[in-house]
Formats: sequence, C-alpha cells, structure tokens
Amino acid sequence: MRTKVDKDRRHPRRPFDPSLIADYLGERRVLSAVPLLLGKSQTNYKLTLSDGEIFVLRLHHRSAHPERDRAALELARGLVPVPSILAWGKSWSIHSYIEGTVLAEAPECTRAAAEALARLSTLRFPSAGWIEPDGSITPFDFGNGRSFLDAILERRGVLEWIGPETVQALREIDAKQPAAQSDEPPCLVHGDFNPTNILVRNGAVTGVLDWEFAHAGDRYMDLGNLLRHTDPALHGEIEAGFAAEGYPLPGDWKERAERVDLGAHLEFLTSGRADPFKAQCVEWIGRFVERYR
Repeated sequence: MRTKVDKDRRHPRRPFDPSLIADYLGERRVLSAVPLLLGKSQTNYKLTLSDGEIFVLRLHHRSAHPERDRAALELARGLVPVPSILAWGKSWSIHSYIEGTVLAEAPECTRAAAEALARLSTLRFPSAGWIEPDGSITPFDFGNGRSFLDAILERRGVLEWIGPETVQALREIDAKQPAAQSDEPPCLVHGDFNPTNILVRNGAVTGVLDWEFAHAGDRYMDLGNLLRHTDPALHGEIEAGFAAEGYPLPGDWKERAERVDLGAHLEFLTSGRADPFKAQCVEWIGRFVERYR
C-alpha cells in the first residue's frame, strides 16, 4: 500500500535494485534498504551492508541533473556540513550517511540553520544560473527573455488554480516592486532550504542534504523557504543567526524573502504535488496579494 507521503511527490518513487550498484557492493550483501520518505523528488534509501557500512543510495529521476547536484555540493563543502559522495552512476549516487535529526523535529536549532545559510551566501558568482560541473554558469532561460514570474504566470496549472484576477494582481504587484530586487551579487543558493533537508545534533547543523535545486542566485530564495517553514515565534532566531555570522539582515528581509518565495508557491501549482498541498499554496498566494497589493 502506498503511503500518504508517497502520494505527495513530484516524481514516482524508484524501487531498490541491488544490481544497479553491484560493482560498489562487491562481495558484500545488503542487509537492509530502508526508504527515506521525506524527499518529494528523488528516491533515497538508507542501506546497511554485511560489513557494517551504512550509506544513502540516491536514485535520480529522469529529468534530474545529478552532475550539477554534485558540483554544488562540492562548492558547499567547507561552508556547511554536507555528505560525501562515495560513488555514482548514470542515474544514481551513493552518499555518506550523516547522523542527526531533521530541523523539522528540532526547531530550537533554527538559529544554527540560519548561521549555516549565512555562510552559504558568502560564496558569490558573477552571474545567476545553473552551476555546471566545470564551475561555469549557464544562465536561466525562461523563454523570450521573460523573467521567471512572467513565464510561470502563463502556465496552465497556475491559471487553473489561482484564476485570471489573481494573475493580474500579481503582475501589478511585480510592476510596482519586482521580486528580484536584491542589490547583492548572486550567491550559492541551496534551492530547497527547508527543515526536512537540514540535520541537527547537539544544537549544531550536522548536514545539509538534497542539492538538486542548487544554483547561483538570490539568497532570499533560501531565506523565504526557511521563513515559510519556521514558526513566527522563531523568526528572530533567523535574524540572530545571520547576525552571529557577521551578516545582519536588512529591516525588510521578510518582505524580500516572501516576494522571492512567491515563485516557489506558483511553481508548486505546476508540479505533481497533491491537491491539498496546492490548495495551501493558493491560500498563501491570496494572503500575499492582500499584503502587497
């Protein structure tokens, strides 16, 4: 029977096939392959081998770019704790297993997560775009020179969920004060910096996982993601974390973060996520329009 978690995914979960990593296994046997259910896109298994080794097998969906995933992860190493990549193939990769509790279950560690995010934003790039394995940047292409917001508002799924009046309201808000308003150079953006991708232990971050959406861009994207998943009572901890790293946030940081996070909510409406989740996105977009119209 499929779990509720499985139904709310971007891509179908791939079954575990030991033959896929036969060369890495050698003479060792797989004692257990436990699905890690928190991810919404890739398929992850925690594997325990007969010699005691434990690692995470990551099975990539067809449209993924695992080479970009690896490139961004290596850039982040040294700034934040990340898993080591032990081996990889065309559609899979093996990562070291990191002990820890997801931030979603330990919100008291929000400040530590913000400190890690502040360190990520210190890695700057000359332009925004996808980070290629050779370190070059491929500019985003949303078609005909349009911005991401222009392009996403024209997608069928968005119009079906929010309707033409809300689409027009968002265009008007964007015309008054564009979402991409940061005066900072592009930096390393995780792209999915939410509490299920951040491991903590003893008050510190032990791992930042799932780098498939990483790119060079606006740090307010990650801030918006963290803000969205953090209790308002802990928003001050986000500010404190950045200040502790020597990068105090401006007074309007929440507004900037929400304006950039709007793009994520719109993109969710075009994904394979479950309808109840999309309905929550529509409610968030409605509140956004009320605040900034």
